Amino acid sequence: MFPLKTTERCYTWPVVTWLLIGLNLWAFFEMLMAFQAGDGAYRRFMETWWLVPSHYNLRNPGNTALTPQNLWPILTHMFVHGDGWHILGNMLALMVFGPNVEDRFGHLRFIVVYFACGLAAVITHVVFHLNDSTPIVGASGAIAGIMGAFFVMFPKARVVSLIPIVVVPVILRIPALVYLFFWIGMNVINALKVMRFGGEGDSGVAWWAHIGGFAIGMVYAAVLAKNPPPRQKGSAA
Repeated sequence: MFPLKTTERCYTWPVVTWLLIGLNLWAFFEMLMAFQAGDGAYRRFMETWWLVPSHYNLRNPGNTALTPQNLWPILTHMFVHGDGWHILGNMLALMVFGPNVEDRFGHLRFIVVYFACGLAAVITHVVFHLNDSTPIVGASGAIAGIMGAFFVMFPKARVVSLIPIVVVPVILRIPALVYLFFWIGMNVINALKVMRFGGEGDSGVAWWAHIGGFAIGMVYAAVLAKNPPPRQKGSAA
């Protein structure tokens, strides 16, 4: 199920949303260039941009979690993606849900919420994977937060979605509550399944990061966006 657009109207140009998409595409291009340059350049790129959960386990002797080398990836990992499908899926979700959330929050608060959700997402993931040396990359956690905010602020919206049924794609207008409840539900089920079976069958997806980001996005929406902007008051339902 792929989101294409929402039925909600935007009243402002989503400058920050498109800026974030541009930065993610730039970082992906930089990663491709490092890969083409050879193992040495690619390894340096990974050490600088990717986040390794085990580096933040304070129980490890000689832990260096608070050094600049490990603090920088807390931010940079949000802009790096593993492959083309990874960045395509994330940027599509950001393009669909970001504009309405940015419109409601305002540009500055949208930036704060985006990175706060990304931070909450990676903290949640690290807590559940303290001994994991598998790098985590991607904007999924931050974007999950934007989806969580949309869930709270636009409960009556619909999400126009492409659903591939066998070989015939079908486009449907799905209630946002149904779409997002299904999305977060699948993340919770997969996260619990990985915990239950000790990591067996783990696809490498940071399920807990999605859950953490989504939850914080809902909280921010409930606290910061209780009322619509003045320009929207009195408009037709």
